[in-house]
Amino acid sequence: MHLDFLPDKLDTPHIPLRSSLRDGIEILQSIGPNIIEDIGSEHCFRLETSSFSIAVCAKDGHVASVWYDVPIGRGSAAGPERKIELYLMRYGSLSNWELRMVNDSMRYWVNGYDKAAMVYSLHRDVIRFNLYYEEYA
Repeated sequence: MHLDFLPDKLDTPHIPLRSSLRDGIEILQSIGPNIIEDIGSEHCFRLETSSFSIAVCAKDGHVASVWYDVPIGRGSAAGPERKIELYLMRYGSLSNWELRMVNDSMRYWVNGYDKAAMVYSLHRDVIRFNLYYEEYA
């Protein structure tokens, strides 16, 4: 697979934050049957395909986090930035996202309007969306 391009769309499913856990699991099941349930510090359901990995974490019967490990864009310098932009647009208007912090390994965005937060791992090229709570502002 050749990844030296700028992504123009996302091939992963959109699992909205705050949707019911049942809906999130049904979306995962529509992709493939081999869902792995992990009841560790978080209650998560993970699915790995040949082209991406995705996990849904639950809180009180609803989707509290969605994690994406997607190789698109990894073959170009600008690819990860474009991928981040596409994912941010999936979970709200780009104008609602604010980059709050960058450290050696992570970037943190917050969207107070849509009550979402996104963390991007610089070294692993993995994206995670979380519910955003005002007390974290």
